[in-house]
Amino acid sequence: MKIKKYEGKTKKDVLDKIREELGNEVFILSEKVIQPRGIFKFFLKPTIEVTVTLDETIVKPQSSSSSIIEEKLTKFEEHSKFKEVELEKQSETIKSLENKLDNLENLIKTMTDKIVSQVKVKEDENKKYKNNILQLFYDNLIKNEVDKNLAEEILKDLDDIDEKNNVNDLVRIVYTRITEFLGKPEELKTDKEDGKPKVVAFIGPTGVGKTTTIAKVIAKFILDNKKNVGLITADTYRIAAVEQLKTYAEILGASIEVIYSPDELVKKVEDYKDKELIFLDTAGRSHKNEEQFKELEELVKILDKKEVFLVLSLATKYRDTIDIIDKYSEIISDYKIIFTKMDETLGLGNILNVKMYTKKPLSYITFGQDVPDDIELMNTEKIAKLLLGSYEK
Repeated sequence: MKIKKYEGKTKKDVLDKIREELGNEVFILSEKVIQPRGIFKFFLKPTIEVTVTLDETIVKPQSSSSSIIEEKLTKFEEHSKFKEVELEKQSETIKSLENKLDNLENLIKTMTDKIVSQVKVKEDENKKYKNNILQLFYDNLIKNEVDKNLAEEILKDLDDIDEKNNVNDLVRIVYTRITEFLGKPEELKTDKEDGKPKVVAFIGPTGVGKTTTIAKVIAKFILDNKKNVGLITADTYRIAAVEQLKTYAEILGASIEVIYSPDELVKKVEDYKDKELIFLDTAGRSHKNEEQFKELEELVKILDKKEVFLVLSLATKYRDTIDIIDKYSEIISDYKIIFTKMDETLGLGNILNVKMYTKKPLSYITFGQDVPDDIELMNTEKIAKLLLGSYEK
């Protein structure tokens, strides 16, 4: 027994398929019109399905095989005529719907083309470099809040290099430029000058973590370098800061003195003449408060020989950081830079921005509250990788 279904767009298609494959020795079991289904049923035409068999036991012949199939096909044709009339009635509606669909598709295509065009224009506007590697570096530098002009300077004259054959060269050149811009970080010098202890002053605005940073540096030189250290604090405006330093000094076995005016500083330094290093903690001063800033200026300038660290927070906006630097540069021209709060920001661009703006050496960087941990000498290679997006903090 062999049962088979045939389907086509018209009755002629179905009959031709049956005759071509099975000849006339078949029995027609059923025939029907298949209506389309789904969301697009109104836009598609019905099809014709015929089920036939070659097994004579299913349908008993009343005449010869050829007459049976001809009779069935004749009935099928008559039945199909009625369906054709129905299809003709629907054709006008279907055609109308097809025209509407074509119009809708054209509208959607027009809108899509417009959107794609706008997106492409926007991409072209944002795409500064034809070299994809350079564009990636540029995007990462900007994302890290590197100054736009500085980012362009780093990638200068590299856009014509073939990125396919010179990827390693591009990476090496850009990485090298950044590390050269950052320069070699400088640690605190510990040698005595003329047999006298070195005075190390920490200055900076309020809220940058200056007191905690001093504690970390002191701990480093006492615990790691076994230095004989003395501490002087002039931050009498915050009782908590004095008590905090006293606690650290007691734990580390360091001497600590509190001064209330610039005139006391010289005497306290003289009292510490047996020390190798004397750390001076100054009160955080708003660079916009002229009276407070003048007091800080007197304190810093009273010492002839000193090493000064300007403490800045990476969480401060670039524009504000530059404003702070400009003000502090009025009272001290020779200083090194310590950055704090690396753990509190996603963008590290200010490290590079400030270095290029001040041309001052970078020194330490802090990344947490733990004393004596969470501080290290600036690793410029690591910073360069972070700025280019190839290294995770």
